[in-house]
Amino acid sequence: MTNSEMNTSKIKSLVKLYDDLYNEKDVIKFDKELLKDEKKIRISEINIKIKETEKNLKEISKTCEPFERAYINENLKIRKNINHCEKMKKYDNVERKIFSKLNPAYIYILPAAIGSLFFVIVPFIFMMVVSFFKFSFADPLNSKFVGFNNFITVFTKDRDFKYAFTNTILFAFFTVFILMIITVSLAAWLSKNTKINNITQTMIFTPHIASLVSVSILWLTMLNPTGIVNQVLSIFGIKGPNWLTDPNTALISVGIAAVWKSIGYYVLIIISGLQSIPTYVYEAAKLDKASKWTTFRKITLPLLSPTLMFVFTVKFINAFKTFVTVDLMTQGGPQGHSMVLGYWIYTMGRVNQNYGFAMVGAIVLTILIAIVTFVNNKLFNKKVTYQ
Repeated sequence: MTNSEMNTSKIKSLVKLYDDLYNEKDVIKFDKELLKDEKKIRISEINIKIKETEKNLKEISKTCEPFERAYINENLKIRKNINHCEKMKKYDNVERKIFSKLNPAYIYILPAAIGSLFFVIVPFIFMMVVSFFKFSFADPLNSKFVGFNNFITVFTKDRDFKYAFTNTILFAFFTVFILMIITVSLAAWLSKNTKINNITQTMIFTPHIASLVSVSILWLTMLNPTGIVNQVLSIFGIKGPNWLTDPNTALISVGIAAVWKSIGYYVLIIISGLQSIPTYVYEAAKLDKASKWTTFRKITLPLLSPTLMFVFTVKFINAFKTFVTVDLMTQGGPQGHSMVLGYWIYTMGRVNQNYGFAMVGAIVLTILIAIVTFVNNKLFNKKVTYQ
């Protein structure tokens, strides 16, 4: 036998030994009769032999023929791929075990929960902490702890805050009341799917697309003493007031602009609610000879109540958060008669740089929104029909 044949025979025997060792290792792994400690000892012994065999194969591959080297490398590569697949399978099993114990709902809400943590919970905690300090962003580490002094000062000594608190509630009730009447009336009128109604819906929705800045400037121009509103009133012999500088009309003017912008959006929501009411209910009412008012009161309103509750809640919350229209139209004037909490917080924080007072206002605003949401869910939810 030549040296080449002997070398080839040695390579084949080493490769066979290499495979046999791995097969023996697999047999030991799945042998249920062996004890755990005994398995570990025998597997560790086989691993040592595998490494020695692998080392011998690599040394031989340096001096053997190219086809023999390829044969060695191919066998080593195959075994490595098998090992890799086994490891990945093990990781997959571990991953499945972990996720099988988790409720899928928690996984789905995780992104929203992380967003809420960083953009809602953390800012809320920061707001609560700052409200007890004389805080400065220029030198936050040297902020002075003042306890409840910020709350006491704001509630007892700040005249503008009292105006802002009262005006915010009045503004919210005024805009929501007017909006609900207008939107329900328009939605009932435009609920039929005709070409004219579709065009009208588009026209009504257009102001909602415009920015608050554009809408505020438009109404600022229209409500000027020489604006189009007073010019129309003068045609009928009525002298129009100074809408934006009169204490009696300043807040109403801001409310009109806010309602005008949001009408289209809420009309479409209520129309969709009306169109979702089954037609057979109205047909049954006709057979019973119910009047239009009775049909509206006994059928339409109860079945539309979930939509109306949504509109009521969302509009109330948005009314509490009003800022841009006040900032551009009245700047809280005259003499605080159109001051709302959103604008007061801005004035305290950005203009006066009294962040402690601003955070007190933000806490009050948060409490107001929470109260409205709670009352709406607890009180009105009992009268809502979901069937």
